[in-house]
Formats: sequence, structure tokens, C-alpha cells
Amino acid sequence: MSDQLIVIDTLSAIKELGGYLADKDIIAYDCETTGLSRNDEIIGYSVCAEEGKAFYVILAYWDVATNSLKYIEGAKEASTALINSLLGKSLVMHNATFDCSMAEAFFKVRLIDSLHTDTMILAHLLDENRRVGLKELGAHYFGEDATDEAKLMKESVAANGGTLTKNDYQMFKADPYLMGKYGAKDALLTFKLFMVLVPELYEQGLDQFFYEDESMPLLKGPTYDLNTAGLQIDTQGLTSLKKTLEAECLEAKDFIHQEIKNHVKEKYPGTNKKNTFNIGSSSQLSWLLFGTLGLEFGTLTKAGKEVCRGLGIKLPYHPAAKRDFIYACTNAKDTFWAPKKKVRDPWAYIACDKKTLSKLATRYKWIERLLEYQRKTKLLTTYVKGIESRVNYGVIQSSFLQHGTTSGRYASRNPNFQNLPRDDKRIKSCVVSRPNNVFVGADYSQLEPRVFAYFSKDARLLKAFQGEDDFYSVIGMEVYGKSDCTPRKEGSPEAFGIKYKRLRDLSKVIALASTYGATAHQLAPTTGKSIEDTQLDIDNYFESFPGVAKMMLESHELAKTNGQVTNLFGRPRRMPEAKKINKIYGKMDHADYPYEVRNMLNLAVNHRIQSTGASIVNRAAIRFHANCKAAGIQAKLVAQVHDSLIAECDKKDADDVLILLQDAMENTTVLEGIQLEAIPKIGINFSEV
Repeated sequence: MSDQLIVIDTLSAIKELGGYLADKDIIAYDCETTGLSRNDEIIGYSVCAEEGKAFYVILAYWDVATNSLKYIEGAKEASTALINSLLGKSLVMHNATFDCSMAEAFFKVRLIDSLHTDTMILAHLLDENRRVGLKELGAHYFGEDATDEAKLMKESVAANGGTLTKNDYQMFKADPYLMGKYGAKDALLTFKLFMVLVPELYEQGLDQFFYEDESMPLLKGPTYDLNTAGLQIDTQGLTSLKKTLEAECLEAKDFIHQEIKNHVKEKYPGTNKKNTFNIGSSSQLSWLLFGTLGLEFGTLTKAGKEVCRGLGIKLPYHPAAKRDFIYACTNAKDTFWAPKKKVRDPWAYIACDKKTLSKLATRYKWIERLLEYQRKTKLLTTYVKGIESRVNYGVIQSSFLQHGTTSGRYASRNPNFQNLPRDDKRIKSCVVSRPNNVFVGADYSQLEPRVFAYFSKDARLLKAFQGEDDFYSVIGMEVYGKSDCTPRKEGSPEAFGIKYKRLRDLSKVIALASTYGATAHQLAPTTGKSIEDTQLDIDNYFESFPGVAKMMLESHELAKTNGQVTNLFGRPRRMPEAKKINKIYGKMDHADYPYEVRNMLNLAVNHRIQSTGASIVNRAAIRFHANCKAAGIQAKLVAQVHDSLIAECDKKDADDVLILLQDAMENTTVLEGIQLEAIPKIGINFSEV
């Protein structure tokens, strides 16, 4: 029996639909809009309350004759009553943050509080390695192929003078009845997914994690606020910063070209843009540094490592091997190393990233300026121009995605507020609180090292977070055998971090990177030491802190035995291929496994620590949101950056919000033997908090 996809276009039919839904409890809801911002409009919505039957209500249609959107008279008012009747139901949505925010902006009805399940977030928790688009999940579970539907929609939009491109997605110009079938099917798919995924959730034992402890409480509170509150921008300050950065980038670029012109003029004479050396090209920089200047390169890109395997040569770690790699690629250029894959110039395969350039910056002033140019260019393009292009009436609404990472940490885009520069506060100064409001923000102090120490169970590492000791100094004094200092935090001239600042920096590199599986070959460019000496540091570290090595091996064994590991709270990272490792390779040292196997097992360690840190932040956000609501305080989380939470509130409530935020961040999660620390600040722009 085929599905019933019913399109409604009259007021009486809307009223009848309301009557049909009156005794239904679980209802899937979806909307179609003119765009993706809250300033756009809903042109129709769909509901489904039983398998095999879904409805789409037309609110507006594209009138080709007048080249405008026309609303059916009275449809919005009748639909507002219907949407209101959904309050108190158990609503199911796919990407509920968007659908609820649009309903609140367009119908003035707050649906988020009635949300029962977001099938997108649910699908991600059940399998974090897959894509969670509605159509993709429909194809996976039900064999629903939307190719023909998408083709018809595209043809309909084009026939009505519209386009369906990434930058101009005008689906609202499609035939409204075709759109209706399309929209109704989305609600039907959402309902069907709910019926399939929820039993799977209970089978995996993740029901409490999803419904009570983290996923849904986070979505209905902090995530919804993060995506709807928006941030006010000092547009004049942003414009001024743009001009400053453009001038600074131009000056740095001119300096770099002056410094390198004699080295590049033969190949890049600069007669036009195509023949001018591009300082933004990694391969051209590699050619200049490791070809023309003859410097020793550090490591290869992923593609370079694949070429090595294709050509049957070992990865180059020593100077002679690196020269051999360049020679081999040069000689084999344009031959096939794999089907349809030709060998390119060696410069295309040599990493010329920030780490590589930083190592050379002390030798060449122009490389120091290049790093400065890259930082400022990213600040200019990603943030200044990115914010400028999306500001609406002085406010920007960045997207915070709860399903954007495998660890459960938020991802952010448009622009990425998760990655705001730490060392350049100028962009943060342009994010300002609204009139009579302030920001209250707190950043966890060394959250990842604290989680790391907790899992290691090493008494000395745990002690570093119980008093005045510094975590990396405790490690550094052991690894480098220093006894003429104290592990106290900076402030005392006898502190390890003061007397041996360079060694403390190296301790930080060794401590976390090697735990996540970084090898001496990978770390040597960062430490500035030989591979042999770097390996000695790593060996000293694991010998001095055996609990760390034990935790690593425990993580590896969990992955190999169960095909997954979980964070402290139960969020899994699935790696089913790991269960085959012992059968294929038998028992061997971790260092002897092939790269792909080591990388998989390293991810097991990474997940246990970083995902636990993510859950700690998430659960603090949930508690803060709930406590503000219970106290009757109008405070909303407006950003989550790195390990910090930032809320905005009326300045008269700032002291209370400060107490609530610190309490939520320090006391929601209890790690035995460790005190979490997050000292809040009050400010009127992001740079102050």
C-alpha cells in the first residue's frame, strides 16, 4: 500500500487537520521556508502522526505572473491555531532547532518545550560515523531514493524562474503541490525514523544518556539558546578592523615578495597574476623552501604518504631519505602510481603547514611575516568578512551544531565561533553585549589535563589539581630530571615553569601528544630535537608515569575487544574494524602496527579524554540553563568557545549569573580526586570574558 501524501490548500481543510491531530500524541513536524534565517518566512509545513499518512499545508506559493510570493488569505492565522494545538504533544523533528526557531519567529509559538525527539541528534548518537541528513537516513533504513523527487523539484523551480544553488536556494519557487508532496514525505520519513531509531536507542542502552542526561536536555535548552539568541556586533568597530587588517596584510605581503623576489623571479617573473609567486600556495612554498633554498623538509602530506606506498618507498624521516623522496618523485613525474593517479612534483606532497613554517621562522624574517600574514588573512576572511556578510540589523546568528563532531563537542559555522583566535582579541572586541546587558563567561582551567589525570589514576598527576602544583611542571621535572626547582605554578623564581620555561613547553607537547599516539618522528619538528632525543623524552615520560601507559593500553584493548570505547558518561565512539586487529596481526607492540591501525587505536584514547571533556561542558551548560530558569533569571548562553561558556544577561543580574555559572561548571561533574576550576568574568565584549 503506497503512502498517502495529502496536500492542504483551504482553511476548512486546515481546521479538519487540527481535529485529526487532536487525539494524536506523537506528531512529526517539518516546515518549508524561503531561507535559513529567522528573518525568512514559512511557506508551508507538514505533519505526520501515523505511518503511511502525512499532510502538507500550503501557506504561500510563487506567483509567476507577478514574480512574487503570495500567501493564501487566512492560512497563516488558521495555521497559528493549529500550531498552538501542538503544544503539550510529543513532537518529533529532524533538525528541531531550525524548525522550532522558525515556528517561534513566524507563528509566535514556542514548540521547543514540546519537543520529544530530534531524529537527527538521535541518529548521530547511534552512529557518529555516518551522515545524518534526512534523505540519507531514509535511503539507509527504508531504501527511499529521493533522486527523482529532487530532479522534479529542480525542474519546477527552473520553470518558475528560480535556481537551486548553494548560494541561492530558491525552493520556494517550486510548484506548491509538488512542494507539498516533497514536504509531506519529509514529515513521514521523520516519523518512520523515530519508530525505528528509538528501539535501537534502548537496545544500545543509551536511552538515559539521550533523553535525561545529555542529548535532549542540551538541545532543548543551551543549543536552542545558542542558535536563537544571536550576538550583537559593533559594526563600526568591525569596519575599522577590516581596514586595519587589509592594510596590515598588504604591507606584510609586499615585504615577503621583496624578500623572496630574487629566489623566485626566474620561475615566477611576476608579469601577471598567473606568473606571480603565490604565498598562499603550499606547493609553491615547498618548491621555494625545499627545492630552491634546499632546506630539509619535516614531513609529508597524507597524499605524499600514499604516493610513498604507491611507489614502494619508505616514509622519509632522515635527511638522505628525504632527498631520495624528492629524487624519486622528480624521476617518476607523470607516471601512474595508482590507477588514474599520476606522480606530481615532489613539492605537492611536502607539508608546508604552520608547524613547518614556525620551525623556520627564526631563520627567515619573511617566514615570520608570512605566519603573521596567514593569521591576519584568516582573521580578515573568516571572521571580519564572514561576520560582515551575515550581520542583520547589527546581530549575527552563528550556528552551533550539536551533531557536528564525533566527540559530542559543539561544532560551529557561519562563522566558526568555536575557533575564535586566542591571541588576537580584536575580533572578540567587536562582539558586544546589548544595551543594559553584560556578558558573563567562564573558561575551564586545564580541563583536558584534568580529565587526562583522572583516567590515568596517577597519584602525582592527580595531586597537581589538588593544590598549587602545575600539571606540566610535575611532568617536566620527572621527564627532564630537574630537582633544583618546585612544581608550583608560575609566580615563584624557583618554579619549574620559570627556571625552565622551554622544558615546560616541551612537557606540554610530550604529555598530551604522545598519549594520543604521536610518534617521535611526528613530534621532533615541534620539539626542535632529533628524533632519537624526542623518543628518549617520550620513553622517560611513560616510564615516569606508568598509569598513563596503562590507560592507553586499556583504551586500545577496549577498542579491540568491543569495537568501541565510551567516554566517562557512556557516549560511544564506534570502530568495529578494531575487533579484527588481533586476528589479523596477533599480539604486537603498538608501535609495530601499520599507521592505519595505530591511528584507529589512538582515536580510542582521544575519545575517552576529549569526549569526556565535551560532556563535562555540555552538562554544565544544561545545569546553568536549568538553574537560571528556576531562579527566574533571564540569562541565555550565547556562545561556547573552546572550553568556555558565555552567557548574556541584564547587568542587574550579573552577580547572580556569575555564581550560577561557576557553580554549574565546577560542581555538575565530580571527578574523584580532582577539583574542576572555572573562574567567571563579567564584561561588555567577548575580549573581556
